[in-house]
Parts: sequence; C-alpha cells; structure tokens
Amino acid sequence: MKNFENWWLSIDKLNFILIFSLGVTGVILSFSINESFTYINRHTIFFIIGFILLIFFSNLDDKNIRRISLFGFLFLFILLLYVLRLDFEVKGAKRWIKFFNFTIQPSELIKPFFIILTAWCISQTINSKKNYLITLFIFFGALISLILLQPDVGMTILFTSTFFCQLFVAGLPLILVILAVIFLLIMSTSSYFIFDHVQRRINSFFESGDTHQIDLSIRAFKSGGIFGKGPGQGILKEKIPDAKTDFIFSVAGEELGLIFCLIILLIILSIIIRTLIKVLKIQDPYKMIAISGLICSFGLQSLINIFSSLGVIPTKGMTLPFVSYGGSSIISISILFGFLLSLTNKNNE
Repeated sequence: MKNFENWWLSIDKLNFILIFSLGVTGVILSFSINESFTYINRHTIFFIIGFILLIFFSNLDDKNIRRISLFGFLFLFILLLYVLRLDFEVKGAKRWIKFFNFTIQPSELIKPFFIILTAWCISQTINSKKNYLITLFIFFGALISLILLQPDVGMTILFTSTFFCQLFVAGLPLILVILAVIFLLIMSTSSYFIFDHVQRRINSFFESGDTHQIDLSIRAFKSGGIFGKGPGQGILKEKIPDAKTDFIFSVAGEELGLIFCLIILLIILSIIIRTLIKVLKIQDPYKMIAISGLICSFGLQSLINIFSSLGVIPTKGMTLPFVSYGGSSIISISILFGFLLSLTNKNNE
C-alpha cells in the first residue's frame, strides 16, 4: 500500500488521468460497435491487461526499462523474421502470428522498445561512443526492411519519422534530417509503384479510384452532427470497413457527435503538450530523447488515424492509440505510456 502511495505521489497525475480517459473512450466505443459480445468483451479485457502493464512499467526505473526494452526488442525482432515464414495473411499482408483465437502483431509491439533503445544509443553517441550509432543504424535498417516486406508502409513511415525525430532532438547533424526527408520521399514514391494496395489507396484519395470507404467515413461525421445519434444508434458503422480499428473516429463522430470528437482531440493534444513542456525542463539527454520519441510516435499515429478518417490523407490502416480495437495496439500503447510516465516520474529524476 505504501509503494502505491509513493507511486501516486510521484506520478504525473494529470497525464495519468488523461491517458485513462482515452482508454475509457475506447471501451465506450467498443460497446457502440455491437458486432458481438465477444468483441466487446475482448476489448475490455485488453484494456484491463494494458492498464495493469501501464502501471507496472510506470513503476520501473531507467535501468530496468532499458533492460526490458533490450530483451523485448530482440524477442520481437525474431518474431518479425518468423512472421514472413508463415502462410497466415490478412488482405495480402503478413503482419500477424496466430495464437489460439488471438493474433499478435510484432511490428506494433516492438515500437516502444525500439524507441527506448534508440534513445539510449543516441545518448551514448553524444558521449563520444560512435559505435552505438553505427549499431543503431544497422538495426534500424534491418527493422524497416522486415516491416516493408510484410508489407506495411504506414508502420514504416511511423518508425522512420519517430527515429529521425529523435535524431533531430538529440542535435545530431542536420544532414541526417535532410537524408531522412529524402529517404521518406523515395520510400513513399517507390511504395506507390511496388505495392498494389498503396497504389489503390493513393488513387482513391485523388479520386481516380474507389473512394467508397472515405465517402462513408465523411457521411458518418455529417450524420452525427454536433451531439451525435447516441451510443449504439449509428448505422454507417455497419457499412464502413474496419470501423472498429482504422475508422473508429468516424464511429465516434456519428454516434457521439462533434463535441465528443473534439474532447478526444483535446485529450490527445493535452497529453502531447504537457509532455513536451516537461521535455523542455529535462537535462538528461537519454530521457529527453526517449520522451520525445515516445510522444512523437503517439502523436503521429493519432494524427495519421484522424486525418485518414477525415479524408485529409490517404488511408494508412493505422489504429487510433488506446481507442481502436486490437490487442497488440492496446498492449503496445500501454507499454509506451508506462515508459512515458516512468521517465517523467519525480522519483526517477
């Protein structure tokens, strides 16, 4: 009990409450998408497991976080290699490992671990240990290659953007940032010609293909208006593909309305802004780079999902963190938030 009191006194309470509120929003929306009780039950179970993990990781010190990240990264890296050998595919992509009635997505789970290791390697480079940066780039290249082979262009863009955001925050040469932008442009252009599903999505976005998915999403927002139709009253969610994952924001728009969507945005922005303000006060390079990477990954993924739902950018097949359904997604973001709360914990300063 005393340990819990110490943890609660040292934790960033407002960010903790905001994170919890975001998770509860996902649970509320899971009851709106009443496809089956099994789905609702699974989402709630994953949320509870995820929140237990969040509290556990937020209790760890820096050294234990790095150790767990190293073992977690190596284990999931092996699983990424294993995924490509399997015959299990969903919509032409090999991203999941089937385990009984569940599926595991290693590329989703590996994110927070890689961000922590990246921060550690860059901080060691700042201390004139150049071999750390070389090792980091080798593993980054290998990781991105494995994710592209699945193929998962959206996740590749997320990893690459977060990685070079950390390099930029660390104050490493500007040429690396320029190379990152060039790399992203080349990768995006190449993906259009290599992967059929990427070509279809981009063509649809520029109205030279099937825009059915985006059209339904926009209709859902318009149908909901300011206050929405009420929980469980939406009808377009039954027609929108991947409504419980990629287009969960559209479901919120139709059933709970514009005001609720703005509340979700406010929660996300509050977490990001509060965390960035804390980064400005931190002197330790490792913590500064790690926190920046974690919040960049969360913010960018949220932005991609919301912009895709609104038709601002082509669909990427990316979940809204802690709100969309998906065991791997919920567990991954729980670990990420756990790391974030640990690194901003007063006891770890």
